[in-house]
Amino acid sequence: MPGDTTTTPYSDSAGFDNFYISTYGDTIWLRPPPPVEEYQPYQSNAKTSGESKPMDSADIAIIFGLFILFLALANWKKKEEEVPYAELSPEKRKKLARAVVEEKGTEYDDWLSRYNPYYASLPLHMRSRFMQRTVEFAQSKEFRFHELEEDESILILISAAAVQLTFGLPNFLMDYFHVIHVIRKEYVLHHDNETYYGHVSRNGIYISWDHFARGYHDYTDGVNVGLHEMAHAISYDVFLGYQDRHDRGFKRRLQEFRVEGGPVFRAMKEGDPHLLDSYAATNFDEFWAVCVETFFETPESLRDEEPGLYATICELLNQDPTRQDKIIDKRMAGIRY
Repeated sequence: MPGDTTTTPYSDSAGFDNFYISTYGDTIWLRPPPPVEEYQPYQSNAKTSGESKPMDSADIAIIFGLFILFLALANWKKKEEEVPYAELSPEKRKKLARAVVEEKGTEYDDWLSRYNPYYASLPLHMRSRFMQRTVEFAQSKEFRFHELEEDESILILISAAAVQLTFGLPNFLMDYFHVIHVIRKEYVLHHDNETYYGHVSRNGIYISWDHFARGYHDYTDGVNVGLHEMAHAISYDVFLGYQDRHDRGFKRRLQEFRVEGGPVFRAMKEGDPHLLDSYAATNFDEFWAVCVETFFETPESLRDEEPGLYATICELLNQDPTRQDKIIDKRMAGIRY
């Protein structure tokens, strides 16, 4: 599969992130925005004559009164404005998500059951938890559609890919990221002229919808762009996000994965054949993302071929895709019942 810009959790490709979409023939390009012309202030040619009349006390009183009225209106408007989602309490977020689930849960359940095999395999009580998290994740992001009409089902299914990866973790919003870009098909980045199906950088998550949909349509080939990019995103999130909101144990377990996966990665670099897609040998961050794809799509094969690696990923994500309820340690996942 094509590459993406993530090479280490600390890499910064922010210089290539504020893209605008342009189309040449059959190719979608993500290019830096064009330079903005320098603003020139308006200058009047009209001449004034005489001196301006000084304000009297009545004028001052009127201006002061208008100023007080303006402040009052501004304060009233501020109170009326919706509080930014990032500033809401967890309880308020859950309440908002529950309201959406009550209104649209049947429709969302239909989309997820048809297009997300992971969700479809869950028992009913776990489906409820999955959907609640999916709505919370979707509400926490701004989705920008490029060369593609905005579609509610798309943002739900992309959010579900993130929730699938984090289903066993207490923190699942990946709150380092505020924007997810959805592009109709594969695209070319301006800085390297390479074709991408998706990439993750400091300024957002980018996903080709065509290839995302293909990944879930064929859920047995170990290739899934949605899971791949969300694997990169969670690495960014845990290393660069708000540390007090993150499971520090996850960061520790991610380092343990590096120890367990190192020999497999080095063997692939030397050309040894493997169940994992050969793209995993690009660098260790791609190895991690490809492992996630294989872990969810062909878990039995990965478990049989690399039992140590499989067990490490199970511990890292606190879930086992071969189990019906998926979650290994309910308490770690924040499940109380």
